[in-house]
Amino acid sequence: MLLYQQEDKDMGLDSMWCKNDTEAGEIEGEFKVWSGGFSDNGNTSFRGKVYYSIVEEITGVSLYDDVITNDQCKEMLERFDNFDFSDICQNPYMLEQEDYDDFVRMFRLHVEAGHFLRSCY
Repeated sequence: MLLYQQEDKDMGLDSMWCKNDTEAGEIEGEFKVWSGGFSDNGNTSFRGKVYYSIVEEITGVSLYDDVITNDQCKEMLERFDNFDFSDICQNPYMLEQEDYDDFVRMFRLHVEAGHFLRSCY
């Protein structure tokens, strides 16, 4: 659900996993993934603003895009898998290796379930 659209990257961002256009994409598990105003800790959504800069640096994809398809998410996952997190340049929330690993684990489970991402900001 897109609340409103603005190009200001300082705005809040929650990233919602979707099964289809009307259902949330949900997975089981516990993840140390940041939550936000409308998001949870990875089971159906996450605080995209926290991960925006590292995701864009690694994949070239912006979490602020309205929709990121499952195929795009698969390509992003490949880049996550081939990236050495110790080489990260943009990390304003001071995420550590274990934070990144849990984010990638959550991302992988959603991608394997066929989910896609929708931004909410």
